[in-house]
Amino acid sequence: MSRIDDILAKQKAIEAELVEAMKEERSSELKDIKEKIKMFDFKSSDFKGLLKSRVTQKQVDEFLARKEAEKTKKPKAKKTIT
Repeated sequence: MSRIDDILAKQKAIEAELVEAMKEERSSELKDIKEKIKMFDFKSSDFKGLLKSRVTQKQVDEFLARKEAEKTKKPKAKKTIT
């Protein structure tokens, strides 16, 4: 039975070491993520400007509709002065 007790004690020690290693790894990963967020941190006004500079699908549809309407219009005859 002493061998079984030794193995169980080693198993508990290894499990405790595993939990500690997982905590350390998680904290290092969180630290890395926080650094990346700081590196790519946008000011709110910059972010809003970025969104305003994007073209929406509605704007594209309106533009295409105007172009199609211009194609279908008959060109007006130019007035000439004689």
